Amino acid sequence: MFCPECGTLSFPNPKGEIACTNYKCGYNGPANVVIKGTDGKDVDLSKASSRTETKSRVYDVIKDSDKRHGVLTTGTYMCPKCDGIEVFSDLVQTRSSDEPETRMLTCKDCGHGWREY
Repeated sequence: MFCPECGTLSFPNPKGEIACTNYKCGYNGPANVVIKGTDGKDVDLSKASSRTETKSRVYDVIKDSDKRHGVLTTGTYMCPKCDGIEVFSDLVQTRSSDEPETRMLTCKDCGHGWREY
C-alpha cells in the first residue's frame, strides 16, 4: 500500500489502516485508495487481501549424463583413456563469476569425461 498523502510505501495493519513511514508526512488513517483495475472498474485497495497458497508439483529427474554435450572438436584435445582425438567440448561456469570457466570434455569414441580448469 502507498500513503494517500505522500505516496510512500506503507504496510497496513489488520484493520486496513496505514501509518506512513515518512517522518515528514506522518499520515495515520485508512488506506482508502481507489485505482482503476485492468477491466476499467474502480478497485478499493483498502479492502485488498493477500493469501499464500501452496501447490504440489511433480518433478521428473532427467538423467542425461550419458549424453554428449558441447561442440565436437578434432585434434585439439586427446582422450586420456583411449587416445581418441574427437572430443565434445563445453564451457561451464562452475565457480564464482570472477574465476575462469571450466571446460567439460567428453570423448566421442569411449564416452570418457574429464575437466580442464
